[in-house]
This record gives sequence, structure tokens and C-alpha cells, in this order.
Amino acid sequence: MIPEATGRRRRSGLSLETRIFLVTSLLIALLVGGAVAVTSVLLRRIAREAAADSLKSSASVQSTYEKERYERLKLISGLFVSDPNLVAYISEAAQSRDAASLLDRLTDAQKELGFDFAILLDPAGKVIVRTDNPAAVGQDLSKRPLVARSLVDFEGSGVWREGKRLYYAVAVPVQQQFTLLGYLVTGFAISDASVREVNRVSGADVAVLASGDGGTEIAATTLPERTARSLMASLSSGERGMDRAMRDGRAVPQAELDLDGAPWLVQESPLLDAQGKPAGATLALASLDRELAAYRQIQNVLLATGLAAVLLAPFLSFAFARRALRPVRRLMTAAESARQGDYDQKIDSERTDEVGRLAHAFHELLADLREKRDMEVYVSDLSRNLPEPAQVRGLLGEAQSREVLLLGIELRQYSRAGTGEPRETLVRLAADLDRVTSAVTRGRGTIEAISGHRVLARFDGDGRAFRALSVAARVLDAAEGDGADGGGTEAPVAAMTAGKVITGPVTWGERAERALVGLPVQQIESLLREATPGELLLSREVHDELKEAFEQSGYRLAPRRGVITPQPLYVVSPVMVARLTQERLGPDSETLAASGRATLSGISPGALLGARFEILSVLGAGGMGIVYKARDRELDDLVALKMLKRDLWGDRTQLDRLKSELKLARKITHPNVLRTYDFGDIEGVPYISMEYVRGVTLRYMLDQTNRLPYSAGLRLAKQLCAGLGAAHAVGVLHRDIKPENLILEPTGNAKLMDFGIARPIDRLAPGQTQAGFIVGTPHYLPPEVLQGKDADPRSDLYSCGIVLYEIFTGVLPFEAPTAMDIMVKHLREEPPPPSTRWKEIPPALETAILRCLEKDPDRRYRSVAELLRDLETLSA
Repeated sequence: MIPEATGRRRRSGLSLETRIFLVTSLLIALLVGGAVAVTSVLLRRIAREAAADSLKSSASVQSTYEKERYERLKLISGLFVSDPNLVAYISEAAQSRDAASLLDRLTDAQKELGFDFAILLDPAGKVIVRTDNPAAVGQDLSKRPLVARSLVDFEGSGVWREGKRLYYAVAVPVQQQFTLLGYLVTGFAISDASVREVNRVSGADVAVLASGDGGTEIAATTLPERTARSLMASLSSGERGMDRAMRDGRAVPQAELDLDGAPWLVQESPLLDAQGKPAGATLALASLDRELAAYRQIQNVLLATGLAAVLLAPFLSFAFARRALRPVRRLMTAAESARQGDYDQKIDSERTDEVGRLAHAFHELLADLREKRDMEVYVSDLSRNLPEPAQVRGLLGEAQSREVLLLGIELRQYSRAGTGEPRETLVRLAADLDRVTSAVTRGRGTIEAISGHRVLARFDGDGRAFRALSVAARVLDAAEGDGADGGGTEAPVAAMTAGKVITGPVTWGERAERALVGLPVQQIESLLREATPGELLLSREVHDELKEAFEQSGYRLAPRRGVITPQPLYVVSPVMVARLTQERLGPDSETLAASGRATLSGISPGALLGARFEILSVLGAGGMGIVYKARDRELDDLVALKMLKRDLWGDRTQLDRLKSELKLARKITHPNVLRTYDFGDIEGVPYISMEYVRGVTLRYMLDQTNRLPYSAGLRLAKQLCAGLGAAHAVGVLHRDIKPENLILEPTGNAKLMDFGIARPIDRLAPGQTQAGFIVGTPHYLPPEVLQGKDADPRSDLYSCGIVLYEIFTGVLPFEAPTAMDIMVKHLREEPPPPSTRWKEIPPALETAILRCLEKDPDRRYRSVAELLRDLETLSA
């Protein structure tokens, strides 16, 4: 219930497309809002900086303007008092106290030279005449800062305050030769007109403040009247301490004031009199709103653009999400179809971004799944035609009369087993019966009946008598080797008869059995009763069938009259059977040896080796030994045992090769390599235990269908290269790549096996293979090996190319009557292109196969990994 609930929650959540849409819209809104906010802050900062620059510019202009005013006053005053006639006139008028004529003359000079007021003082600092106040004659100005400075230094300059008005003023001496006649004070008024000039140049507003005993007043300003009143209110309230700074004569670099409800930046510069004392201050003012107004349009455009972007974002993000996720939706649909088993889909993987890489990976996954599916189907179809492990009685079929040869075996040691321990007795009986039935199966016989400790087997076809004779001798010999006749128990007996019998199903009640009736069955009963322990008796019919063979071997059997049956009996010894069967069946068959014991030390199904391996069946035989299916009692697992044949036991070279096989194979751990477990010897017989795989070899597959289906063959080719690459990666050459050495599990997984002639890639010294001795299979040998050169990984690649050729075309590239002719073709002839055998082969695959089959190793692939990469580009 929990997984289902979790699945429902997942399905009920927002789709990826919706989440991308929402997240994209939110991000766009946040980014636009952030951009507007940041821009507003930046614009305010820029406006503040522009205002600050304007204040700095205003202060600079104001300072320059003041200097220019003072310099001009000094210049025009100097010109005025340097006129000798004027000086003489001043001297005469001063002596005659003619103030009116002096005032007229001074007024004319003021108009002519452009200053705003002039005062003529006597040497003591009293007013002789002044243009701005004609009635002030005799007024003592010696205490005024500018006059006091001049009385000491004969000249001076500074701010002159007269009531509410301020002036830039200078004082120069009036002399007649060396006689001091007095002082001339001239000045330019600090007015609204003058500060407007500063405003025009710097762009900042200006306010000139005059300070005195009556408080601070505005002497001149460019500010509107309302703003000027707000400024005075701020100063009188002590805001920012600017009024106190003005009284102290200190400058205020920059301050922010709220004037008339708007922010202003203010910079204060003191106005000093001739003695350096504060007479007022000059305020440079810049409106932040006015500065920001220049950037307000940018801000408005940005706000409008941002709002439009926020409004368009949902539509754009929705379209983007749908377009961006379109390939993802296709992949999702394909994945759901693949989950239902549909792997035959075309995935567009032309894009190079992450989605394209995902599509390419999914395309490769589908290709692998198609290959795996086709391989499993192919192996499954082949498995239906696999021969059964053992022939068993069947109850089906019609009744029929047939000519057969019967073999009866009686395990007499169990005839008196009533006094033994029941469980132990039955366990031994089961093992002995399994040994007998396995021997019958290997002799291509059929078990017809097992009654207690008696076994009845049927043999048909050519060589039936020799096969039955070999089975009987094997059973009797095994019992002799186990000491059945020397340990207080009776040895088994065997009997052989021949003739016509009737066979078929018999049903009575609810039971059904397959019956075998006839004279041969009765004769088997009689012969088994006549036999003494360890004997093999032949009926007259079987003797007549084998008579010629016995005589050719130098034996003539004398009949023996039975006690129960009147017919003659013929007794066969184990030595006679060994010689007869070896001559008829060949020296490599698993029959009796000259000593009377079975080949391969009597190892047959049912045998227990070293109290560890229980032999179950024979899997196959090779040039070095025989492979058995066995159960490892220590590991409680099925294994494959590879053991040397008897004629190789004493060959130390072969034993060393067997050890080499294990040492090399144990290095390799890969899904496509048959695992090797252990090496040892049991009773002097060397063995290797390996992973047991129930499957079919590639050779069997090719024999059944010739060319493999493309998808199955491609998967098999990749697995072969992967397994071989794993071997090469740990420094191991295989040197015998061929279809017989590639086995497929029922799942379709292929495993490379049989490293019996493998050797390390890097050898300290050459010569593991004897000079002039070529190892491998002629059809798959590379040219350099045939020339006696050392093999390297490219040699395995050549053999691999032959196997690929055979997989995809169904034939070998080189065929000839003899092995020598085949090897010559490998050396001299170019292989026919695979497309001549299979026209539909992909060109890239044909190129890869032919590159593997290059005569010159340098022109082949440098490694199996390169070949595998080329195969990976192909798909089913």
C-alpha cells in the first residue's frame, strides 16, 4: 500500500513542465524586479555623485570668482591712485576740505571703473568721502578689519560687511611722492547677479550668508524665495551644525538638508574678512531631485520594460518549457513503451546538449535491450532442440515388436542387506544405481527397468553389443576397484541376451508403466541366476553376434552348461572386454584400458573424488582432457572439472600448461569470462574446477542455424570483445579464440572459456611453446603464429575477426581439404569480403572484420578496446 500511495503522490504533483514554467516566470519576475531596484539605487548614487561634482565645481568657481574680484579691485584701485593729477587734486581737496568735489571725482571714477562703492580715508582711517554714504564724512573706520589691516600693512583685502550687504573689498594707499595722503577702499557687492554667474558656470545654486550680531541673513542667492526661507529655517534650527560652523569660520564639505520637502546636498565655504575672521559663508546647493530628473526617464523606461517582461514571462516561459521538454516527453513515452517490452523505437539523438546526450544514451540502451531480447529469443529457440541430458523411459508411444540387445546387471551385495542399517544401505544403493545408469547413458543405452538391485538396459543400433559389453565391464571393474569382493560383500554380476521383444505402455487400474516382454527378458533372469560374483555371461545369440570379433582378437570362448538353463553360457573376462572394446571403439574412448580399469582413472558419473567432487555427467572432451559436471560438496555448488587424460598424466609439460591455465585465468574477473576457481589433484589426477554454465556453445549455434541473426550476432560480438579485452587488460593472451570456446547462458550472456593454451603477453624469455610447434586451431590461426613468430594481442584480434566473420556470414573465410591447405591460405590469400556471403551486412561492420583479418598485425586494431568501440557504434 505504501508504494502505491507514494506513486499516487508523485503522479498528483506538478509536472516538470509546470514546474519549469512557474520557476522560470518567478525567476524572470525576480530578475526584472531586482534589476529595477538595483538600477534605482545606482541612479540615485549617480545623481548624488553628480550633485557632489556640481558642488565641487561650484566651490572651485566661487574660489576663482573671489580671486578674480580681488585682483580686479586691486587693478582698478591701483590705476585710480596712480594718476598724479588725481593725487594732486585729492591733496588740494583734502586740504581745502572740499568734500563735494572729491565725491564727484570719486563717483565719476566708480562709474568709469565699475566698482560698487569707494571710500577715501585720511591716514588715521577717518572718512574723507564715501560714495555709498556722502554724509559719513569724518566717520572713524580705523577699527574695521580691512582699514586696520591697511593701517599696518598699507594695503589689504577681504570681505567688507555693510549692514546686510557684503562686498569683496580692497584697500590701497594714496601717496604723493613719499607723503601718505590716505587710503582708497573699493569693493564689488556680493549680489544675486554675482552668484548667478557662479550658478551659470557650475550648475549649482548658491546662497551667500552674512553673519553678524543680529544673526545670520541671506546676502545673495539663486534659490527660489520659498526654498531660501526653508534654508534659513534649517540653519536657525542648528541642523547639521552649519550655522555654528559658519560662525566658527569652518568649512562643511558636504551635508544633506531637507529643503521645502526635497533633499539637497549643501557644501559650505567661509567668507573671511581682511583679518581672517568669519564675515559670512557661501553655500553651494545641489538638488538631488533635479539631478535625478535627468535619469528619471531611464528609470521609467526600465520600469516599463520590466513590467512588460513580467507580463510576457508566463507566456514565454510556457512556450520555452514546452519546447525544451518536447524531446524529454518523447523520451518519457519511449521509456514507458520500453517498460512494456517495445524496444523497436527510433530515438532522435542528433542534438549535442545534455538532452541529446540523454537521448543518445537511451538509444544505446534500447539497442542493448533489443540485442539482449533477440539473443534470448534465439537461445531459447535453440534450447528447445537441445538433447536431453539422459535418456529415460517414456510411457508414451504405441506397442511394437523390435529386435534389441538387453544387458542385465545385478548388484548382489544388496541381496543380503536385510540385516544392515536401512538409511545407510539405501544411500549406497542410490549411489551405485546412479553409477550404473550413468554408464548406460554414456554407452547410448536406455534404462528399461530397475527392480530393487537389478537394472535392465536396452541397446539399439550399430555397435550395440560392443557398447553394452563396455558398460558391463565398467560396472564390474568399478566394483572390483572398490573392493566389493574383498571386503566380505559379493561382487555384481552381468548378463547379455539378444532377440525380439514387445514394448509399449501397459495400464492397469490407475497405474501406467512401459512394459518390455519376451524371451530375452526371461533369458536375462536365468543368466543372472547362473552367474557367479564378478562374472559377465553372454547368451548364445550375443556370442554369435560377437564371435567373429573375439576370434579376430585371438579369443575362442568355450560354452559352459548352466545349472538352471539347458542353453550354453559364455563367460567373458575383463581383459578380453578391454582388448575387444579398445580395438573396436578406439583408444580415446572411455572404455576399459589394458589393465582392465576405465580410462581417466575410472572417473564416471556417480563417482566421488576426494570426498569432495561428486561426478554427475560428462560435459565434453578436448585435446588435453575431459570436462565433467560435478557437485562441489565443500562449496555446495555445481562446478565444471577439467581433468587430464590418462596418457598425459606423466607429461610434466602438460601439467605445467594446466597450472599456467589456472594462474592466468584466475586473474580475469569479468561477466563475459568463465570463472576459474581452483587447481589441485585427486589421487594423482590433476584437475581445474571452473564455473559451471548450462548453455550452448557458439559452435552449436552455428551448426544449427549457420549465420546468426544480426542483432544476436552483434551482441555476441560485443560480449566476445569485452571478455577478451578483460583478459588482455590483466596481461593474458587466449591464443585459441574459436566458437567452441564461447558458451552462452540461457539468458544470452556469453562467456569466453578454455585458457588451456594461454600464456602471458609479456614473457621474460621466449619459448613457452616449443620451436616448430604450433598451438591453436588451424581455421583461426593468425599468419604471424603460422610463421613461428611470437603472438601478441593483435593475434587474438585476428582469431576474433575469423569468429566474427563466421557469426555474420555463417561460413569460414578459408576452407580447404587439409589443415595444411587452410594454413597456407591464411598466409597467402586475402579473405573474401563478408558482403559476398551476406549482402545486407553493414559497411562499418564489414570494415571492422576485414581490419581484424589484415595479414600485417600493424594494420589491425591496436587493441580489442578499439574494435569494441567500433562495434558499439552499431546497433540492432
